[in-house]
Parts: sequence; structure tokens; C-alpha cells
Amino acid sequence: MRQNLFPLKSVLLMGLLTFFVACSDDDAAPMPQPEPIPMPQVAPLVEFTALSNDNKVFYFNARNLGSPIRSLTISGLQSGESIISIDYRPATGQLYGLGSSSRLYLINENSGLATPLGTTAFTPQIAGTSSSIDFNPTVDRIRLVSNNGQNLRLHPELGTVVATDGSLNGVPNARVEAIAYTNSVSGSTSTLLYDIDYTADKLYVQNPPNDGGLQEVGNLEVDFDGVGGFDIMPNSNYAMAVNNKNNESRLYTISLATGKAIWIGTFTQQIVEVAFKSNPIAYATSASNVLYRINPLLGSSNSVNLIGMNANEQIVGLDFRPANGALYAVTNQSRMLTINIANGQVTAIGSGLSPTLSGTDFGFDFNPTVDRIRLVSNTGQNLRLHPDLGTVVATDGNLNPSSPSVTAAAYTNNFAQTTSTQLFVIDTNNNSLYLQNPPNDGTLVLVGSLGVTATAMNGFDIGGNSNEAFAILNVNSEQAVYKINLSTGAATKVVNFSPNITAMAVGLGF
Repeated sequence: MRQNLFPLKSVLLMGLLTFFVACSDDDAAPMPQPEPIPMPQVAPLVEFTALSNDNKVFYFNARNLGSPIRSLTISGLQSGESIISIDYRPATGQLYGLGSSSRLYLINENSGLATPLGTTAFTPQIAGTSSSIDFNPTVDRIRLVSNNGQNLRLHPELGTVVATDGSLNGVPNARVEAIAYTNSVSGSTSTLLYDIDYTADKLYVQNPPNDGGLQEVGNLEVDFDGVGGFDIMPNSNYAMAVNNKNNESRLYTISLATGKAIWIGTFTQQIVEVAFKSNPIAYATSASNVLYRINPLLGSSNSVNLIGMNANEQIVGLDFRPANGALYAVTNQSRMLTINIANGQVTAIGSGLSPTLSGTDFGFDFNPTVDRIRLVSNTGQNLRLHPDLGTVVATDGNLNPSSPSVTAAAYTNNFAQTTSTQLFVIDTNNNSLYLQNPPNDGTLVLVGSLGVTATAMNGFDIGGNSNEAFAILNVNSEQAVYKINLSTGAATKVVNFSPNITAMAVGLGF
């Protein structure tokens, strides 16, 4: 007999309907939603330099942290030493590094070779477990702050401690890991020093810097418990910081108004410091003894009066010393000087040159391979000078052949510890570029015509980083910055520069 299953089906259907109605009850607990995955914000379109924890320097675009533009390995350090902080010197454009052995270094950005400043570690030595350096652009000195409150000023040419300033104060138990100055441009008249406390996750202003007083700006709103670095762009208040925590290095923007940190990317390397490259820089002097600080690509400048010049004395030659970044000069009274770039104070070296200068226009440039100065003139004079003694080391062979009128000179490979160099000179009598080879013999080999007619009073130098040649020439009563092609001699105008100058030098980091 066939059994009727309809009643059973009806019961089952009613049960299922009751189940689904119960599951859709509005009072039921909602399903938990997954936590959103944090993602970095869009990075600004800027380039910067970064230091890793294994003595390497990387160059990045902030929007592509996965692929560095280029990199180099730092060499020339003490055994077991690490570079723990970096910054660019606005006065010269050179990259400086702080060694864990309490030494300052110049870092060659083409080779990675580090040159120590001074012969020993500075004293007092680094205290604390983490330290940060940054240049004060108004006085051309380095601020060093450690996470135990240490607060020092360092000399960028001597590698020594200028002053032991007041320990950090104003905030209990502050542990500052990174610092940065605003307005990092040579000749700046104002600046602010900002500090990041990686333990309290706060941004401070250190004001005044020498007293070490910390004033809170605001919370980072991010846990920065780790190590890292911090820098501010030269021409703006745009700031970036890196935080290396749990073997991950993240890049952040920092609001100098509120302290807020915004994550913009993650490095694949163990990055512990960042730095923004300073602007191109050159210097020139006038007959009225004014020192001009110039951006040779833009023509913008600021100036300071030279202090300590004799009556009727003027600068006729100017150059940076590759060994330590000091600015040297020679005057029409046969005196050798160093110049404080920040305040214009001149300091005499020795008691005067003998033989004295012969002529009215001069070339004055450091030979980087031997750390001696070459001086040539429009009368054919050809001397070697000692930069520490302010004396003539040798009277070399007169410039030849014939009777050239050389008014400017510059060596290539203008950086410390180089093993090769060439000396180029400009003759404004026939408006040509020559190679002086060998320099001691004074023999001139024609490279080519400048292609312009320039007056005798001019400046000429070659960048230490780029190996590009620049000159300030007066052509048709109009003065301008020119690029000089060292292969052909051709001069190409870059930008007008109106003050009449007597000498010129390009920053070693440019």
C-alpha cells in the first residue's frame, strides 16, 4: 500500500521557514567585519638620500621606495665603525656623516669614500645609544643631539666640538632620536630646530638650541618606538622621517605645525636616516669686499660683507679646500686668507707670500691630489702655495708658449683623496680654454675657443661632485654665469648675475 507523505513534507517545510525567519531576525548579532588593512598614503614627488644600518647610502624617489635610483657603499671608516647619521652642508653641498667612533666624515657621493675631519675622535664623545646631526644654516655649524640629552656643536672643517651646550630640558625624560633645522640654505638669517622623541612619539621645537629647551609641537599619532632619522627640505617646511622598528623601515611625512606623522611608504632596506640634498651653491667676491652666496643655476644670491680686510685690499682668488671644505682666498696684497662663510670674517694664514703676486688677474685653485694651491697670473706667474703655512712652496716654470694672459684656473676631480686631476685655465686675451700640462712646467695646450669675448676679471671653478665647470664672465658689458665645456672650451650662458666680481668658487658638493 502506498503511504501518503504530504503531511510529513508540510511539517518539514514549516520547520525550515521558522528557522530562516529566526536567522533573519533584526535583533540577531551582525557578523564581525574584518579589520581594514592599513595602507600608506600617496608620497610626494621628491628625491632624497637615505642611510642604511650597514653603511650604505641610497638615493630614492619617495614614490618608488622599492627601487633606489642608485646606491653606494661607504668605505674608509675605522674598523667596526658605522655611520649613524648624515646631513648635507648647505654652505658647500657636501654629504657629512657621523661615525659611531665620534668622528665626522665627508662622504664622496660618487665613490662612497669617507674622509675623516681631524686626526682623532672629537671630545666629549657621543653619549647615549642614538645620536643625530643636522647643520644650522645660519652659522654653518653642526648640531649633535643624543637620546640621553647630550647637546653639542661641531665644526664642519675641523671635526671638533665647538661647544658643549645645555642638556635637553623642559620635557621630563625626553629621548630625542632625530633633529632637523628649517631654512637649510647658505646665508639663511633665521632657522628653527625640530626634534623627534621616538619614545614619547612627539615633535618638539628646541628653542633656543644652545640651551636645549624643548617645547612640544604635538603628537606624531604613530608609535615610533625604534630608531630613525628626520630632515626638512631646504626651500620649504616639508619634512620627512624614517622609523626602523621590528626590522621594518617606514617613511613618514611630518607636519611641523601639528607633529602628525603620515605613513607614505616602506623600504626594503633597513633605513635609519634620511637627508635632503642642499641647493647648488657657489661664492663670489666683489671689489668692494662683499661675499656673494649664489645659486649658479638660478642666479639668486645673498651676501655678507667681508670683515678683517686691509685698506685697499681685495680678493683676487677664491677656492674651497677639498681636504676639509674650508674657503680660501688670496688678495692683491699677497695675503692668503680663510673666510668664514656665515659671517664673512677673514683670517690671515702666514705673514704674506714671497715672491709676491705679479700681475692684475689671477687663477687660484687647489690641486686635490697633493693638497697644495696653484696660483697663475696674466703675466705668466706660476706658483705653488702651502695652505697651512701661507707660504710659496715652489716657483714653477712661467706659463708658455709665447706670453699667455691667464686669468682663471681650476682643477678637475675636486674632492679629497683623489689620485688624478687636470688643470684647466682661461686666457681672456684670446678667449680660449687651455689644459696646463704638466702644471709645474706651465705648458699650455689649447682645448678650444670660449666662443665669447670676456673681460679679464672673471671667476672659474669645477664642481667637486659633478665635475662640471662654471665661470662668471663679463661679455658685452653683461655679466652672467656660464657653463664651460672642458672638451671643447665652449661657454654656454646659464643665467645673468649682475654684481661685478673679482673671484669665484663652486661648492665642493655641487
